[in-house]
Amino acid sequence: MYLPSATESAAEKETTTNKEVHSKNKEKQKQDNCMATVDQKVTIDCPWSIYSTIIALTFCIPFNAKHSLLSAGKRKYVQVCVQNLSDLCFQLSDNSLKNSADSSDLQLVPLNPESQQVIYSNQSIFFVWELKWTKELPLSLQCLFSVSFCPATSEEQSFTLKPFTYEFQVENFFTLYHVKTEIFPPLGAEYCKTGSLCSLEVSITRLVDLSEVDRDEALTESE
Repeated sequence: MYLPSATESAAEKETTTNKEVHSKNKEKQKQDNCMATVDQKVTIDCPWSIYSTIIALTFCIPFNAKHSLLSAGKRKYVQVCVQNLSDLCFQLSDNSLKNSADSSDLQLVPLNPESQQVIYSNQSIFFVWELKWTKELPLSLQCLFSVSFCPATSEEQSFTLKPFTYEFQVENFFTLYHVKTEIFPPLGAEYCKTGSLCSLEVSITRLVDLSEVDRDEALTESE
């Protein structure tokens, strides 16, 4: 989103040049809103002038998003993590995750609260969807995550902001292994206690055959 610079006062107009005012406004803007920024330049050409006007714009990136695929037994989940990069607090609402294939055989069931959520500075919020399918899983999943946001303070809610979107693709999300762990108490004891030596049993079962890429990686890490 773009936050315009504050307008300079009459005293600043008389004592400073346009370049100094622009640099002061830019420094003040970065102090007030310490977001990750992207600087862009727009060139305006007029047909009745031989000169071009260059306007510098600073766009603030309020969020960073990343995804992961979770598996529990035969159930699979898609998780999206949204991190607030700014010093502002935002109110999140209307989160959604859509599959571009739009297949009736595959559904993304949201497990998130429908109420609005407040995300504070440098805080991360997680959204989770469960994958449900009637036939076979596709080879890839093209997803588009979207969430609406606005400043949490009432003074700044006049901003009209477009929803934050994050597009990603998930491939080869078949479950290869089933991992089961169990802790046993010492011989002759009924429970595990602090300070006692207990045994940990880990069972790893391969469910499907490895692909060529996974097989090559498994051979290189066989030791």
